[in-house]
Amino acid sequence: MRETRLLSFQDYTFDPASGDLVRSGRRLRIQQQTSVLLGILLERAGTVVTRNELQLLLWPNGEFLDYDHAINRVINQLRYVLRDNTRSPHFIETVPKRGYRFLVPVSVVTSPTSLAGAQEAVPSLAESPASEPLTLSASTETGLAIVESDAAVITSQVSEPRRRSRTYIWIAAAAAIVFLAAMVYLAFRHRAVKPMAQVRLGVVPFEASGLGAEQLAESFRLDLADALSQLPVVEIRATNSLGSTGRSPASIRSIAQTLDLDMLLLGQFAVQGDTCSVRFELVRGRDAVHLASFQYKGSREELSIIRDKLQRDIFLSLRSSETPIQQIHGSTENPQAYSEYLQAREMSGARKPDALEQALTHYNAAINHDPNFAQAYAGMATVNLNLRYFSDPEGHQRVAGQLAQIALRLDSSLAEAHAVLGDLAFRQSWNLARGESELRRAVELEPHKSEYHAWLAGLLADEGRFDEASREIDLAAAEDPLWPAVYSMTAFVAGAARDNDRMLAAVHKYEELAPESSWCHDQLAWAYFSAGRYPEALAEWRKMAVMDGDAKRIALEDTGLAAYRRGGIVAYGHTRIDAIKAHSVDLTRHANDFSLAEWYAFVGDRDQAMDALRGLIADRDGVVVALAVDPMFDHLHDDARFLGVLREVGLTLPHFASRTRSTH
Repeated sequence: MRETRLLSFQDYTFDPASGDLVRSGRRLRIQQQTSVLLGILLERAGTVVTRNELQLLLWPNGEFLDYDHAINRVINQLRYVLRDNTRSPHFIETVPKRGYRFLVPVSVVTSPTSLAGAQEAVPSLAESPASEPLTLSASTETGLAIVESDAAVITSQVSEPRRRSRTYIWIAAAAAIVFLAAMVYLAFRHRAVKPMAQVRLGVVPFEASGLGAEQLAESFRLDLADALSQLPVVEIRATNSLGSTGRSPASIRSIAQTLDLDMLLLGQFAVQGDTCSVRFELVRGRDAVHLASFQYKGSREELSIIRDKLQRDIFLSLRSSETPIQQIHGSTENPQAYSEYLQAREMSGARKPDALEQALTHYNAAINHDPNFAQAYAGMATVNLNLRYFSDPEGHQRVAGQLAQIALRLDSSLAEAHAVLGDLAFRQSWNLARGESELRRAVELEPHKSEYHAWLAGLLADEGRFDEASREIDLAAAEDPLWPAVYSMTAFVAGAARDNDRMLAAVHKYEELAPESSWCHDQLAWAYFSAGRYPEALAEWRKMAVMDGDAKRIALEDTGLAAYRRGGIVAYGHTRIDAIKAHSVDLTRHANDFSLAEWYAFVGDRDQAMDALRGLIADRDGVVVALAVDPMFDHLHDDARFLGVLREVGLTLPHFASRTRSTH
């Protein structure tokens, strides 16, 4: 007879092959995953089994996301079965920040029979130990997901003769119950977790309350959207277009129809001291029907846990039973690092150098807490790209490239890092092919991220590939149709192609969506100027200066307007040249303002234009890549020196090159 290898400890005997556990001759009810855990701990009794090892051994196929939560749950189940207690453990010791150790001696015994025939015993509720303390509370109420729970079974004390006389009744009843339960389960499973197509989900800006909650909530929302976009059943759509979404059923139906969304995630984000309380509601777009609710509470440093938990809970609500899920790309398990990362994202959204410098400080702190935090390196790379417009462009671009490379070494699937390298390859190194390749890789990794479509559209427009650029910017607008910035890039693409009608239509859409933005009026002025509508352009630049509260820029525009009235647009151009030469560039330049080379070319001073242009090339200024399509250089299209510069950069004049600006 073949002998069975058993593991024995105190009054327990465990069969690793069958997963059966017996105490004092009575078989205990133990779930499969719990029995696997017990076998692991018994085989390595007296030594520490790390949580990472448990993750790999219990879930070798990676079918769970929230491993910390899952490991805690199965450890608590095993402690319940063994009547162990976390406060004074007898069997399972928690080794802080490492894992678990089985404390009692284990011996190997052999038996001619298995343990399957032992009489089953069920632990009473009174024997249940205290659960491990949780730092994060979460509750989920959903009409989509199947909720599984362990229920205590209470058995009545029935005399043996009575059981024998009613055996056939119990068998029939049990069979009926099993059949009914199976039918109910199959029906519910078909309704709840049948395989689904991609769900188009919009994450609406949260209702925020408490000191500093609004900025923190928006940073958290953007990071949550990135995390949810990695779910295999979710397409995150229109992240930048949901700013004014109402909460009424009519508003939800309207925005869902406008943005083609299947579902919306609404949130309430409250901050009280260091505690964050977050409530979410998942609603169906077409009729605003409630689908699921999620509630979490934790400290600021536990927001990464809340993010991961919500990602998992939404996944479980939507997925088919066979769909796998992976960890969030480039993220961190360090709560301090994640807290700093959120603050960095909050500051990096500003277009001011002091805010961007603060963002770098927070990103650095995040990396100090977790040197392998890939998203933090990518975010810092993007901030350096933005800082190049304010100071030391060459230095900031060099650092941005180094940081993006580090991010990709840590996680090659980070779209943001690829996008940064694409921008640098094109605008700094003038490597057009690599720039396009990196940006297309970013689009491939995050196809619903409108920003990357817009970046790629800008690159294609600079090369004179207007049809391709138009397709990319149309994709960006389709993904985020209420995002003002997408119409700014649309205006640039159209202006580069000399499609003035589309350029002005795009910038007016920008104005409609962001009427209080000075950046919008700067863009509107640029569009009017490119279209030759100079009085309107000058009026918009002055309006921009007033909105910025920039007294010196207001004075400059007043001087320029007076010059225009005396001598036309060329006289205005000379006013701007004089201001730049007076070293007041920080006071006279806005994001879309023209460079000295552009103004010289515009007023017809070719020699000065070429000298200034050579300076831009020496500084590796990003404006150089737009030379072939920049209307300010139209008068130089027949200048051999200018054509030589284009060849140096790797550009050629597009099909409209023979046209020049009409006489001023």
